[in-house]
Amino acid sequence: MRFFKRIRQRLFISLAAVAIFAAIALFIYARTSASLQEKAQVNLNRELVAISEMLVSTFDQKITEVITKVEQSGLEKMDGCTPGFFGVSRFLVGSLDHVQDIGFISSDGTMQCSALRPSRPVEGFLHAWDLDTPAFTLAVLEDVQLERRPLVLIINKGLNQRFVVRFAPTILPASISSAPIRPYLSYDAMLASGDRWIFVQFANMRKTRVGSITRQAFDLRDLPERLSHSAQSEKFPIVMSVSADAEALLVLYDRLGNGVLSVGMSAGAVILALLLIIGWRSGRSVSDQATVFDDGEFLAYYQPVVDMGNGSILGCEVLLRFRTRDGRLIQPASFIAYAETTGVIMEVTRNLLSRVASELDQLSKDFGHLKIGINLTGKHFEDMVVVDEIQDAFGKSHTSFQQLVFELTERHPVQDFEMARMVISGIQELGASVALDDAGTGHGGFSYLQKLGLDVIKIDKMFVDSFGEDVTTMTIIDIIVELAKSLDMGIIAEGVENQEQVNSLRKLGISAAQGYFFSPPLPPEKYIQLVRESEAAEDKFALFETTRISPTMDLRPASNSTAEQEPGVLQLAKVS
Repeated sequence: MRFFKRIRQRLFISLAAVAIFAAIALFIYARTSASLQEKAQVNLNRELVAISEMLVSTFDQKITEVITKVEQSGLEKMDGCTPGFFGVSRFLVGSLDHVQDIGFISSDGTMQCSALRPSRPVEGFLHAWDLDTPAFTLAVLEDVQLERRPLVLIINKGLNQRFVVRFAPTILPASISSAPIRPYLSYDAMLASGDRWIFVQFANMRKTRVGSITRQAFDLRDLPERLSHSAQSEKFPIVMSVSADAEALLVLYDRLGNGVLSVGMSAGAVILALLLIIGWRSGRSVSDQATVFDDGEFLAYYQPVVDMGNGSILGCEVLLRFRTRDGRLIQPASFIAYAETTGVIMEVTRNLLSRVASELDQLSKDFGHLKIGINLTGKHFEDMVVVDEIQDAFGKSHTSFQQLVFELTERHPVQDFEMARMVISGIQELGASVALDDAGTGHGGFSYLQKLGLDVIKIDKMFVDSFGEDVTTMTIIDIIVELAKSLDMGIIAEGVENQEQVNSLRKLGISAAQGYFFSPPLPPEKYIQLVRESEAAEDKFALFETTRISPTMDLRPASNSTAEQEPGVLQLAKVS
């Protein structure tokens, strides 16, 4: 009887505790949700203001640049469709970005000629004008041949001297705002007269998924369908209006930490409290395999990338290791596939970015030329979250974005090239580079280089191992090297393990390499020590005698080797 009484008491206490915990959680959730909704609206309004002002500033800068160039060129001194006019106008069209044509207009509004139309007058191109017309005027024209409305700058230098400069829509930036809310945005460029020049919307881009719980928590019914802000130029008669679908608020709300994540955490806390109070189970509620990462920690190891010409360290590749509670180090091959399949890799990478920023902070401050290569999985290229995570991790560190190289492996296919290109562009806009890892080994082939706009190629160890043994391999390497030359890309060889491979790479003009011939991946303190000793050493090659896992051989190149050329600071390496 006592046993059953204890059971009833424990059950009563557990249920009471759960009820109290649930009431507190619901109260906190309601207060937090209201606060986050207000913050989401403030952030969106701030974003719209910033975008409209950026568009106006960019427009003013471009137009002012054109006016300055035209005045400096002496175009206003040209009289009619003379060879001098054609020479100057064609030079300006060729040298000024976003300028499509420059024409000469007579007093009746006829365009007598232009850089692209030397002998085809167009009557009624502009209305007639008088001497009171402003020196600089903007207009939107109906171009029947192009079937669109181009923007033109009218330069009035007198009754018989009037020029018109036609601009391309690309005078305004194609990319605005952060990626998560960009698909919900549009902007409208209109003259003060009311003539619309261009309307751009990004509705065709992939939108971030918003869960049903978030939609229920954030009621949009009392808000307008679109939120907008306008900014007017102080120099020119043009207005930039930026608007966002109210759905963007849901995305911001989610990213501020509420929605599905908060509800899930609250539910998990309730369940956890119930299990702790009742205490009927001492085992875990999930399988041992699903919680294997609870029994240790992930570490960052750093493998130096070496200039084979002079032995200097150009940077490193960050390699992931897992240390169990008993101190054993586990290689990535044992856990990466599982981590990617379960999605744990996303959290692991986020923590890795913060760890690298912390461990190499002082080293980056002292040696700002060192590159840091970090691997990303294919899942990172399915949305723009990783761009924000990179900015959060390194934005306040001494490691500049220009030092970062993020590696996309070719072994796993890219599912959405358009989204992957957006992610890569976002990383590059920060100032970082993106490398194609395992080049030539996977699904994408060289279409990755054509479609994704990468900066660096990494030759896989599989090809380096086959130097001199396989004609096909050498052909592929030659193609990779020539492609890197033509695209002005950096190139790095991985998995270098002996002197013969070093010699072969030098002959190909490849100067940057990593591998056990120089050093295995090192813990942070040893890598930092190696870099500092290398920077101070006269004989930099000698330092690798203690780290190399390979027969000791002379690393130094012959005096006429092309590998002696030191690569520029901006790239890890360029093929010579």
